Amino acid sequence: MRKLPIFLVSAVATIAIVGGVMASSSSETCNYDEDGNYHMSDGTVSAFGTMNHAMHCASLGILPDVVSRRLGLLGGDETKAWAEDIKLLNQEVIERKKKKQTEEIKVETLEEPEV
Repeated sequence: MRKLPIFLVSAVATIAIVGGVMASSSSETCNYDEDGNYHMSDGTVSAFGTMNHAMHCASLGILPDVVSRRLGLLGGDETKAWAEDIKLLNQEVIERKKKKQTEEIKVETLEEPEV
């Protein structure tokens, strides 16, 4: 039986999960609070969410730092690689949002006032 390289499996899993999380949740919110607790839809509070929850928040660029710091502390190589992908995604989205805001401010500044 032929084995696939771990990075390939990790990449495919990440893409599938991001797609699944984004498709299943149109919410623009992150259910983590500032302490890193996860608030479930039924009101239950959990000390931790899942990697899927973290991925959803990262896809919005709103993954709390406390959650980001603990991602990948436990688990094997695949889990640690997935955690790094989530952290990277969060940073990319944050940077993209900042760039968009900067561009919008520049456009507003360049527009001539109405007379």
